[in-house]
Amino acid sequence: METHRDVKYQRVKNETALGLFVGNNAEGVKQLEDSRTVSKVLRCIPRFRKLLAACHEAAAPEARNRAYADMLNAFEQTLLWRARTWFWCGIEDLQIRRQQAGQRQEIDRSDRSRQDYYSVAVIVKNEARYIREFILFYQATGADRIYLYDNDSTDDLMDQIRPFLDSGLVVYRRWPGKRVQAAAYRDVVRRSRGRTRWLAIIDADEYLFSPRGPVPEQLKAYEAYPGVGVNWLMYGPNGHDRRPAGLIMDNYTTRVASPDSVMNCHIKSIVQPRQVSLLFHVHYAVYRGGRYAVNEDGEIIDNTCAFIQWTGRAFTARNHSSVFRINHYATKSLEDLEAKCARGYADGAPNAVFENQLKPYKEPLVEDAAIRPYADLVRERLKAYGPQTKEQDGTT
Repeated sequence: METHRDVKYQRVKNETALGLFVGNNAEGVKQLEDSRTVSKVLRCIPRFRKLLAACHEAAAPEARNRAYADMLNAFEQTLLWRARTWFWCGIEDLQIRRQQAGQRQEIDRSDRSRQDYYSVAVIVKNEARYIREFILFYQATGADRIYLYDNDSTDDLMDQIRPFLDSGLVVYRRWPGKRVQAAAYRDVVRRSRGRTRWLAIIDADEYLFSPRGPVPEQLKAYEAYPGVGVNWLMYGPNGHDRRPAGLIMDNYTTRVASPDSVMNCHIKSIVQPRQVSLLFHVHYAVYRGGRYAVNEDGEIIDNTCAFIQWTGRAFTARNHSSVFRINHYATKSLEDLEAKCARGYADGAPNAVFENQLKPYKEPLVEDAAIRPYADLVRERLKAYGPQTKEQDGTT
């Protein structure tokens, strides 16, 4: 099986792309300078005085972007920033622990003595309709374990996942409350630290795979790095007003055509839990020793590519999807999208606006069925689990 073993730990070289993000990084630096506490710290340390000067003196847009990114990267490595972030994450975890008192439930029938290589963490809410496809897909792509956090589901989720609980493939944890997504991911990173080498942190509408073969085989080439950032490719409604019967992978095959559009440069992370220092953002982690995750080409993912201020590590300068990719079925049918907008987000963000969610799919779209071999495999494996429910059939 071909693997990508020629990765190199390097900075992004695409200067044209980097120049696009000057405005966002500039705003981030302005916020640093405007903060009284931070401003005092920056001006007391020669290194930061030098970086601030470089930000102001750089003439070319690309040079300014580099200087701004270096400023933000350096600040995020300071004890001040890390202590502040640790503190607020600790407070949030404590509040959620108190909020969930007596409500947590865990079902873990897996072999705890076995060391897994590649596992998946996901938080779900009312995903029973699609959960068997999701689980069988990740099993087919090489996952040893799936850590499933249930955020107040009211559908027949437990009935759908019971066979996978009994086999130990799925570890279940009830995780009630609002604004609990990041805390759930911190919890699974802590719990899986001694149990798995790699952990993919994704959502239920994200299907991560490698066009080159099983994901674990590809990850072997990246063991020297604490994490790998995997880009999205965004899939739209595909003309479905109502929920169609069948698999997500069969029904939604058209994606945003431009791979380097802003939305397709977003990442989710596959991390090595033992090397994670802090996880306060659902898209990326802070790693021990001041290290960074890389994209599939071995380029570090830092604030150089900050499409959105303070979240530079959630993006890459361009899309990379030859070794790893995520098919992001963000809308599914219009009926599904309406339910998603009404349900809200697990991270506590405001409910999505239906019309806004559809705007990206007015761009040119293209057919992309790279995932089809897995759809064929999952469709065959589903037969072993008996008749589908009305929910799964898409009937009412």
